[in-house]
Amino acid sequence: MNWGVWENRCPIRAGGQSPDRGDCHLRPPSSQETRQRVGHAPAFTLIELLVVMAIIGLLAGLLLPALSRAKEKAKIAKVHVELYGIGLALQMYADDYEGQLPPVRVNCNSDLSEHWCQLPIELAAERYLPRSDQGGREANMEDPFDPGHTYKYAAPGPQLLNGDPSGNYALWVPTNFPSLSGTSGKYHTDPKTSPVRWILWSLGPKPKSKKSQSTYAPVSSDTWYRRGGDSGVIIRYATRDGIQFKSP
Repeated sequence: MNWGVWENRCPIRAGGQSPDRGDCHLRPPSSQETRQRVGHAPAFTLIELLVVMAIIGLLAGLLLPALSRAKEKAKIAKVHVELYGIGLALQMYADDYEGQLPPVRVNCNSDLSEHWCQLPIELAAERYLPRSDQGGREANMEDPFDPGHTYKYAAPGPQLLNGDPSGNYALWVPTNFPSLSGTSGKYHTDPKTSPVRWILWSLGPKPKSKKSQSTYAPVSSDTWYRRGGDSGVIIRYATRDGIQFKSP
């Protein structure tokens, strides 16, 4: 609040005594005195504001891709950890059931057609994995890159087609195993002769991409995710001897 300025024009009392404030006169402060008290802060010009906005936009353009890549890497790490846990669940199930693995589920021409190769219901029923009541997600381990769907599971051996037994599932494996590169391979239906015992996978950051949906996925390394911004599947598999490997 501005209380004004006491002018130095006060009458001197007899005997040289100082005057009372009531004997002095109050006047409003001048503009110069006001600036000296509160300071003078000049405003930004339009050009300066535009320059600041351009710099902020440039920094955002540099930082947002980096944040996106960091978020993608965090999801990739989560996928590897969860696939490792599911692999342990499969191993425990096999140990408890004399080496047998759960059947592979293939759904077509049904409301579960999008949930092909879903995680085995048996793992949830036996409490090896968390369980839900949602169709196609009874084993409640959601692929973070494919919301509403579980990770995928396949193994040469028993297959259920729309819930009914339908022979053995055929798993494609490159002929140059264990290299796993290329598109020359063979379908295996017998778990005793297949070099791959089972395989788990995520569809990766771009689940609808050609690599993720390739007929050579998930075993061929040509279909694997490898670096930030890439497409392809993220896998974990076990050999016939039970040794587990993962993609990069």
